Amino acid sequence: MTAPADGYRQGMRTAGWTSSLQRWARTRPLLIDAALAIALALAALLTTARGGTAASPGPYEERDALGLALVLAATLPYAARRRAPAPVYIVTAMAVTVLMLSGYDEGALPTVLAVGAYTLAAYRPVPVVVAATAVVAGLLVVLLVADVPRFGLGELLTSCVGFGAATLLGRGSRSRQQRLDALEGQREEARLRAAADERLRIAQELHDIVAHSLGVIAVQAGVGRHIIDTDPAEAKRSFDSISDASRSSLAEIRRLLGVVRSGPAGPAYVPAPGLTDLPQLADDVEKAGLPVDLDVRVEPDGVPRSVGLAAFRIVQESLTNSLRHADAERATVRLGYEPGGLVIEVSDDGRGANGRGSGGHGLVGMRERVAVHGGSLEAGTGPGGGFRVLARLPYDQEAVA
Repeated sequence: MTAPADGYRQGMRTAGWTSSLQRWARTRPLLIDAALAIALALAALLTTARGGTAASPGPYEERDALGLALVLAATLPYAARRRAPAPVYIVTAMAVTVLMLSGYDEGALPTVLAVGAYTLAAYRPVPVVVAATAVVAGLLVVLLVADVPRFGLGELLTSCVGFGAATLLGRGSRSRQQRLDALEGQREEARLRAAADERLRIAQELHDIVAHSLGVIAVQAGVGRHIIDTDPAEAKRSFDSISDASRSSLAEIRRLLGVVRSGPAGPAYVPAPGLTDLPQLADDVEKAGLPVDLDVRVEPDGVPRSVGLAAFRIVQESLTNSLRHADAERATVRLGYEPGGLVIEVSDDGRGANGRGSGGHGLVGMRERVAVHGGSLEAGTGPGGGFRVLARLPYDQEAVA
């Protein structure tokens, strides 16, 4: 077992070094290009020499100032190969052409031009690549027509094949990089969209929690203030309702903050509410002064948790609005199945839509919750008066079953 474990650790260390080297190279492109230009210059200086004249080649001799200048002109511009690949490619190709026309041996300089062809194809669009390639092809034809020693038809074909292969490799690298960039853009877009959805979800949750609890507290505080002198016992019940609503709201806010701090898989203080919590919700609203008739003909286990949470919040917001705005004496909540989903109806016998106001963000939040599930929401004066909210939340009943 020791040998495989050692091999695994060695492989992990190698992968770590490779990844670190790639990150280092990506963050220092100018330094990498400068080092490449120096390496190409050294290779060219070691492999080029003067060979007599173009018409009568002779033994190789030491380079003169012109030869040295041409070698450096053919290599050092590669320090700017990514910033200006087309000018670098053309300038270095012209320097190599003049070098060979002057009777110098080209040495490793064709490899330098292959690097230029690769860089051009990898960093520039097709029209620029075609134009620069045409210029270099013209220079190769000039060398062939000028009858430069060591450059005949075979060398022309070899150069074309080599530069063409380098160009194809460069285009392949460009295409791969474009795909990676597109994928990274999609990931970033998905991350931003997920963050926006999460912010919206948290805003909806906070609105529903705070609006409901504060609505109950406001109503009970008003009742307690008016009857504390005449009916202390009833006032005490109002204050008890305020205490219960405050504790329940604090527990839900702790749950929400626990999810935010720890992530979706992190700990939560209490489970998210659902259909099983509707009786407690109706009891809390009734204690606040609005009797609620609850008719639930739904099996909670047969409804997805997300749909159950959305249904609970819709009922909670509707009852809170009836309690605060409708001057209603009674509210009715009905939940039932229909083909393909869940139907929620919350109605009261209050003032209806007239004189009720816009409802703040409550209706907007309900519509957003319904839209997430691809459902529909109707809100307005009911058939028999009062205010009615009718929501449909579709889901795959067979999959849940």
